[in-house]
Amino acid sequence: MCSDSAVEFLRVRLGVSAASAAQVADFYGARLGLEQPNEAEFTIGATELEFAPSGGEAFYHFALLVPGDRFDAALDWAAERVELLPDPESGEPVFDFSFWNALACYFHDPAGNIVELIAHRRIGETGAAGAFNGRDLLGLSELGLVGDVKTMARELEPLALRVWSGTVDEPGRLAFVGEQAKTLILCPEGRGWLPTGRPAEPHPVDALLSGPSKGQRFVGDHHIRRA
Repeated sequence: MCSDSAVEFLRVRLGVSAASAAQVADFYGARLGLEQPNEAEFTIGATELEFAPSGGEAFYHFALLVPGDRFDAALDWAAERVELLPDPESGEPVFDFSFWNALACYFHDPAGNIVELIAHRRIGETGAAGAFNGRDLLGLSELGLVGDVKTMARELEPLALRVWSGTVDEPGRLAFVGEQAKTLILCPEGRGWLPTGRPAEPHPVDALLSGPSKGQRFVGDHHIRRA
């Protein structure tokens, strides 16, 4: 893990088709109960997430961060609102990422994005009890960038965003850049995303992250900034 990265997703802009925009707004606003400054923007903890009109049928993988001691409550909350996607091996909706000391579940939104809820034990713990609420989410935890993994990793290094897990040296593998629970997932085009196996596609991403290094990099179709 890179101790100097201090990553926080401050603002993320993703594309959405005109046909899906209204459904996406209703999904995150009405169904998940996220704070909604306007039709296309949602406040998720520290992150402002915007869905901007785009051509085609863009889809992404991203994860929302659950307090480390609130996964069970978040799972119950999600199960009441969405259809959870099963682990293709176990058939269960909970994914145990023991190598990260984390638990996760997945679902689709109306645009076909693969959305994950993930809780890393001892990260963001609140000591809260009772029913979970969408406003208890802490922000984005993961954001997938699709392209040439080694090139993307190299381009992000000047922003003090370095690989902390995974690898850039083995074809077809993922690389995780930033720090645990706040990470950009570098994914080769065509690799299947968990848990559906849908091949990853490159679609534009605009992301503003916090951190000690200031600047911006254009990584393929992705615009990554730190401030």
